[in-house]
Amino acid sequence: MDRIDNKANYRSPSLVTGYDAHRRIGEDDYVNSLEVGYFIAQVRRLAGPSGSIIDMGAGTGKLSLAFARLGYAVTAFDQSDAMLERLEAKARAEGLTIAVRQGDIVADVDDAPSAPSHDVAVSSRVLMHVADPDVMIRHMAKRSRRGIVLDAPRRASPNRLLAGWRSLTGGEVYRCFDDRSLLDSVGRCGLRVIDASPLFTLPIGLHLALHRKAVSTALERALRPARGAASTLFLAAERTG
Repeated sequence: MDRIDNKANYRSPSLVTGYDAHRRIGEDDYVNSLEVGYFIAQVRRLAGPSGSIIDMGAGTGKLSLAFARLGYAVTAFDQSDAMLERLEAKARAEGLTIAVRQGDIVADVDDAPSAPSHDVAVSSRVLMHVADPDVMIRHMAKRSRRGIVLDAPRRASPNRLLAGWRSLTGGEVYRCFDDRSLLDSVGRCGLRVIDASPLFTLPIGLHLALHRKAVSTALERALRPARGAASTLFLAAERTG
């Protein structure tokens, strides 16, 4: 896969200032509701109503906080101290306990043989930014007893055009994935895909700009027949051995 590595962008303390507001994290927003809902449903499918979760590339805690609220034991892993500080502040405000670990989710994860440390590994909107997605998926698989849940932008969608436009105009470039290649990468880690759902027929950025959950829901339902060109593939896989 192409060598794309955006970790420096997300290490900047200045980014954290407007990060949650820009992505509507913590609001009653269509995008976050759909994303978090998918991850919760698949984790429950893999691990049941309780267990331990490692959130790889946790950011300011969109998934970590959601799982902690449900009573899961959560470890938030991220390479940005500023992101983790924001996550911890939000957890304290809600009286939640989340273990945090700072490090590069590709380069700084020990690859020596060891027993899986968590029931499920999750990651949202991270695979598109890392230097080596295959290594990250392998690390997720290694740390999970039951399976993994992740998402990734699809090549078979307008996302590919947007990424190309950004590369020409100096914006942040991210990686898009071929569905089959992504499924094969997961399979090579000894995992069996149990769900692969293309979601967000309209661009995620449009939903965030609309900021109208009811409108976004109606639009997506109307365009469901075009889901084959949806922007993002959400994927869950279980351990086979």
